[in-house]
Amino acid sequence: MIDQIIHIFSPEYLFNKNLGPYQSNIGTLFAGFNVLIIVLAIILRRLAKEKDLFIKKAVQKYGSWAWTMGAIGIILYIFRQINVMYLSAPIIVLIWAIIAIIWLILVLKYRIITVPKRRKDLMIEKGKRDYLP
Repeated sequence: MIDQIIHIFSPEYLFNKNLGPYQSNIGTLFAGFNVLIIVLAIILRRLAKEKDLFIKKAVQKYGSWAWTMGAIGIILYIFRQINVMYLSAPIIVLIWAIIAIIWLILVLKYRIITVPKRRKDLMIEKGKRDYLP
């Protein structure tokens, strides 16, 4: 098991320019994950229409992430299945995954940290406006 993990991150594997199509269920899981995040973005966008401004903006940020990363992921899956030279290398998928994780962390940071802070500031500002003539 540990040898397989070491092999996945070895330079010989990561920079192999033409590995061939996915032979296991991992390719189906990868494509399914990308389709799932796109479908989830569509559902969330429809549900967020009646919500407040902060929720709409958070859903918009998630939607941008999901559409971009989902579409690129599906394109990478197709490249791997049709053996596109260099673009089907595993290093491209690894770079895609790192960018997707960093971007998702930024989206979650906005939703978990920034939105409550802005709501609190808005409530304080609204309280101040109530006492102004």
